[in-house]
Amino acid sequence: MTIRNIIGKELGHMRWIIVTGILLSVGTAVLLVLSHLYMQQFIDELPGELIDMLMKSELTHEILAWFGDYSLYVWSQWHAKNWLQLAALFSIIIASVQFAGEVSNKTISFFLSRPLSRAIGYTGKVLSGLLLLLIMLASGTLAIWLFSSILGYNLEYGRFLIATVVSLVWVISFYILGTIISILNREPVMGGVLIGLTGVVLSLLGLFSYTRQFSVFYQMRAMDFYLFGSSPWLSIFTGLLVSFALFYLGIKLFSKKDF
Repeated sequence: MTIRNIIGKELGHMRWIIVTGILLSVGTAVLLVLSHLYMQQFIDELPGELIDMLMKSELTHEILAWFGDYSLYVWSQWHAKNWLQLAALFSIIIASVQFAGEVSNKTISFFLSRPLSRAIGYTGKVLSGLLLLLIMLASGTLAIWLFSSILGYNLEYGRFLIATVVSLVWVISFYILGTIISILNREPVMGGVLIGLTGVVLSLLGLFSYTRQFSVFYQMRAMDFYLFGSSPWLSIFTGLLVSFALFYLGIKLFSKKDF
């Protein structure tokens, strides 16, 4: 059995996750674009006197400014919110199903009885999970591009796509971390809960200025690049380094685990 065979088998078993993920990603992306259209129409219909009064509030001024910059609005609702939440949720589901789920269903022994090394087996499973997440991201990104073009919105596609790469790199690291936690558990529900709790702890690091750089979810937002113009390459390189380190650890753990 080759890695390609493993990927095909894994994607076949997770087809319901693929369909659900694509529908949620595309649906969220379309609603994001349409919500800006209707909110912009609502704001345009407000009386000038009311807008002048609201502009005295710093919070209202900031909200109206975000609606005035479509690229900023899309980033705030996609990278920093909807995609981040979907990616975290599906990373938890995929990782818990792939490893703890197979142990719980007692199918892991059949998988390991195939003529392949455990390193190849783990690699194939991880690549299939990453491919699923990539399909989700690509479908949502394509929907945003398509509907933004149809409605004539000026989206800074270069900046948008670079932020997407930054986000994807850190989603990869969280998913691989999830596979490690899943390997250590025999029940998918418990594995999912523990992955989620780990995510909560990592997200708490983003609440404080001196620790937020260590938060995987802060990095997923690509905030430093998108808002402050920082170079994205350090974040991308660091995310890849973390992902490879976790991947190596996952291979070692999966190879030695007594299932």
